[in-house]
Amino acid sequence: MGETCVPYHPERVVSLGDAANTVALGIKPVAGVFRTGFESFLREHIAGIEQLPGGDLSLETIVALNPDLILATYREVVYNQLAQIAPSVLPNWEKGSDWKKVFFKEAEALGRVDQARQLIADYENRLVQFKAEMGLDETSSTDSTENHLNQIKVLVVRVYPDGIQVYLKDSFCGSILADAGLSHPPSQNEFAGQQRLSKELIPDLDGDVMFLWTYGHNPEISQQANITLDKLKADPLWLQLKVVQQGKVYEVPSYWFGDSILAANAVIDDLFKYLAENQ
Repeated sequence: MGETCVPYHPERVVSLGDAANTVALGIKPVAGVFRTGFESFLREHIAGIEQLPGGDLSLETIVALNPDLILATYREVVYNQLAQIAPSVLPNWEKGSDWKKVFFKEAEALGRVDQARQLIADYENRLVQFKAEMGLDETSSTDSTENHLNQIKVLVVRVYPDGIQVYLKDSFCGSILADAGLSHPPSQNEFAGQQRLSKELIPDLDGDVMFLWTYGHNPEISQQANITLDKLKADPLWLQLKVVQQGKVYEVPSYWFGDSILAANAVIDDLFKYLAENQ
């Protein structure tokens, strides 16, 4: 979106994407949008931060916050108006797997690149530990035929009120699974980010492990999604899935649909919990 001059040490940051990255970098924004699913481990860090609603937000609200830096989102269609309020940074985000690139872009704007490098190094070290606990020798190639990790086919499913969606290799969580040496079922490799799935295609969900959560940005939609999930669990096609019959379906919070380093580490926590600890 062109060049912008940002303050050397911004003090009144407004994050319109996912403010979890800002918090992870040690900066407390005056206001920000937080994705659902983070309440359990972000609560102590977000006291005093005005939590903004996701989606459309009035410019008047942002003006009233008197920001000296705005971290916008790839969905932001009012960038030019935001730039008139304060210096604004809009990362070029094309797909969920771009989350690391976006993280460094935000870190650069905040003057916290060294901290970002350390956080990514910690992320990578955790994945090395995960692979070791899963029995992968550090000297083995991730693509080696002796590597049983890449033989584990992982499904990631999100249940909406009106159906289900699978998350694939170019999604946020899909990129973390790839970093962990895991893979998707072959039937999903021809697609990239995410794909809605009709009821008739439920048999395509058969893999070795499934991580699943329900969608709901408000209580009513969340309740409807849970009703859909209950119906799904009773569907004969669902009950015929090997992953269901073997008890390898794990319900997880919605941070799997995240975009921050904190969400990435939460996903890794689940990989340790449900895969490494069950070895």
